Amino acid sequence: MGTVIPNRGAAAGAASDISWSAVGLRIEWLGDPERFARVAADWDRMLPADARPFDLHAWYSAWFRAFGEPGGMRVCLAWRGDRLEAGFPLIARPRRSLAGMSNVHTPVFRPVGSSQEAVRAVTDAALAVATNNLELSAIPVGDASLSILRDATDAAGRRHAVGSQHVSPIVATTGSYEDWRAGSRPRWGAPLERFRRKMLREHETLVSVVEPPLDLDGELARGFAVEASGWKGESGTAILSDERTIAFYRAIAESFAERGELRLSRIVIDGAWAAFDLCLLHDDRLYLLKTGYDERFRRLAPGLVMRLSIIERCFEQGIAAHELLGDEAEWKRKFATGERAHVGFCAYERGLRGSVRYTYRSTARPLLKRAYDGTVARRRQG
Repeated sequence: MGTVIPNRGAAAGAASDISWSAVGLRIEWLGDPERFARVAADWDRMLPADARPFDLHAWYSAWFRAFGEPGGMRVCLAWRGDRLEAGFPLIARPRRSLAGMSNVHTPVFRPVGSSQEAVRAVTDAALAVATNNLELSAIPVGDASLSILRDATDAAGRRHAVGSQHVSPIVATTGSYEDWRAGSRPRWGAPLERFRRKMLREHETLVSVVEPPLDLDGELARGFAVEASGWKGESGTAILSDERTIAFYRAIAESFAERGELRLSRIVIDGAWAAFDLCLLHDDRLYLLKTGYDERFRRLAPGLVMRLSIIERCFEQGIAAHELLGDEAEWKRKFATGERAHVGFCAYERGLRGSVRYTYRSTARPLLKRAYDGTVARRRQG
């Protein structure tokens, strides 16, 4: 069962001038995965209108099963009576620190709730418990949660640092496909439409894009093998490179297939899978989780041809955007019309130790990184 913390306001160390009970909220700290499973429906009901698939209970349930440590779950909930109003999915770190339930497989992270008041309540609670550091990553720039985190940290008399992280390209797929094509085609760098015609003319080719799975296990097995066939497999970043990563993406695929939101794409040439995509279709936006292509077919650019076909399908189906997620990359810029930046956030402990860490994070570390990057660049030039 979770721990209920009644009426902990400023006098009890929370980062707020108004106690949570004064606004009719009750804080619960949840550390039991079974208890977390039982609040799934409540969690998804309290999400804001701009919720992404990474805000859903299914995402965090899969994440903790794959990457969480026993006894490490620390989910903060804000209840109004029997109605859940906010959630902050966190994990325990040493010395009374907390961190977001996120890692390199998390495109976007934030505390979520039905109101900013409720999100502030779980943020205050997290700062009260994380008397050392509160470390978060992948927070979208411009999201209300970032302002809430800053305000709550300031109110607690603690320093915080915000650092740039990844920038994710986005393809807006409303309006006219012809207009988008005219604007992006000069950036493609290859005759993708001609390559697609060549595939269809000279080979037995299947192009299947943005489709629900028919044989989930079989399609995932083949798709994961394609994703691991090139540099991702060699560098150890492919799904199949780690058992936890396999478990995570299989759980995500199964959960979102049950929700009717899993979409797979593939190009099959002469019986061999040449390209594969794993996406989530949520609230009229198509989110790319994983992609890969077989480098034996490089001359036909199957990954780029598949991306073009997916974007065409998004326009045809009235999907609002294709979110490419992750970091910027040259191939993503060929198609993108916009982007979303993300930052990391750290609230430091009070006192001298926190001040030293803040100073290092905000001044010394950026200087050292710039010096290191300059050294690497000079060595490459030499």
